[in-house]
Amino acid sequence: MRVSFLHSLPVRLAGLILLLSGITLLVLTEINRRAVERILVEQAEVQAALATNAVVDGVDAVVGGAERLGKFIARDLETRTVVAADVERIARNAVIDNPSVFGVSISFQPKVLGAGPEYVGVYVHRTNAVSKFVSRDLAAPDQTYWTRDWYREAIDKGMPVWSEPFFDQGGTDRNVVRLAVPFFRPVANGDLEPAGVVAAVIELDWLRRLANSNEFSDTSYTIIFSRTGKLIIHPKANYVIAETIETLAEKTNTPELPSIRQNVIAKRQGSLAYAEAVTGRRVHVNYKPAKFAGWGVILGYDESEFLKNQKAFRVLAAKYFGATLLILAGIVIGITRYALRPLGQLATAADEIAKRNLDCVIAEPARPDEVGHLTGAFRAMRDALKAQHLERRWASQALDHQLKYNQLIIDSIGELVFVLTKAMNISRINPAVTRVTGYQPADMVKSPLAKVVALDPGAVPASARDELAETLRVGRSLENLPATVITKAGGRIAVRLTLVPLVDGGRVVGGVVTLRVEQPGQSST
Repeated sequence: MRVSFLHSLPVRLAGLILLLSGITLLVLTEINRRAVERILVEQAEVQAALATNAVVDGVDAVVGGAERLGKFIARDLETRTVVAADVERIARNAVIDNPSVFGVSISFQPKVLGAGPEYVGVYVHRTNAVSKFVSRDLAAPDQTYWTRDWYREAIDKGMPVWSEPFFDQGGTDRNVVRLAVPFFRPVANGDLEPAGVVAAVIELDWLRRLANSNEFSDTSYTIIFSRTGKLIIHPKANYVIAETIETLAEKTNTPELPSIRQNVIAKRQGSLAYAEAVTGRRVHVNYKPAKFAGWGVILGYDESEFLKNQKAFRVLAAKYFGATLLILAGIVIGITRYALRPLGQLATAADEIAKRNLDCVIAEPARPDEVGHLTGAFRAMRDALKAQHLERRWASQALDHQLKYNQLIIDSIGELVFVLTKAMNISRINPAVTRVTGYQPADMVKSPLAKVVALDPGAVPASARDELAETLRVGRSLENLPATVITKAGGRIAVRLTLVPLVDGGRVVGGVVTLRVEQPGQSST
């Protein structure tokens, strides 16, 4: 029987070796991959945390500087007397001395400066030209600062107020935020009353430059939002001021953003990772609140960017792994086929031997190893089986001839011959029995010997008659006992009985009884 290629021993052995080695290599590769990816992600998290801190520090430096400037000017105005002519100079000097501040305005309550106009308000801000400033009269009919929300809110609350980001249309035409700090004057009863508002204006373009300067990867981005959640900085410029954290979460299907804002409001910082519902990419974000103005900073990045080299390595490793397994499979199959090729020939020879073809060819052993010894032993077994088969065939033929000759001898004997079983039943008779008794073999076979033969009671002791079957059972012989043969017609013939047991391997299997007919006047010797 020919074995198919897939079921052959070399292929199955190669499959087992490849399976075990493949599982081992896959486990080791996966462990290494996870360890490397974990290291890469941790490095990215460290870089993100550093970048987030840098952005927050930059925000605090500018926003905090603007708040300190506004409070300083407010305290200064509370402790000295100024006239209308000094207001523009104070504002201009503040802008000149603080490059991060885009403009400064000083506005007074009615009649606070005494003689002169009822309302005094000046706004000095930078222009696109270097070292060039523009002054605006906030008391002009188109300004009327005392009616503006930023002014009224600071006066009413009596504390510094940061505005939400807004586009200063008609003013600086920029996206800006304003800090309004009220200042006070003592009254007659010792109380303080609002005397005016100092406002510092910060334009937001520097925030984008700050965010860009702290990008640490191609996919990193920065979002800065105000205390109410309005976007101050976002990678998409059209989202700035127009969107909030909540509306952005709805647009991008990112429920994590409102949670981040709540953490920032609670002055907590942290990081988290989530999968974007739209793109499916895995994003990591770090968030941290700023110390001033209630702002929050979110810095995010795409995890896959830091793992792209690892993914490329995985593809290369997979190709190398596959090539290695193929080469290993070829080596294993080649070696095992070479080593086990004689086994295939022996299997073919075994099939032929099973079909009783003992003339099949078994090659001489070519190697002195175990397979060679097996081949030699197989050849010896074949030769021994072949010799044994020949001996058995010769023995069988000799036995057939012997049985044929024995039958001829028995049939030629003139004496009556009965072949008995161990139970004294007749299994075969010779022609002399049929001729003398008149019984046919069919009438005698399987019948007890006593049906036709009886020992002479007068000449044989009773004990001998009783122990005839026992004598056969124990394998003893009896000779020349007087007996009588009863013919089919009822006649009686005097005979001499001889019993010889048949023994096979030391075990009695039957017996042979011969009866010699006595002639008149003949006596036993």
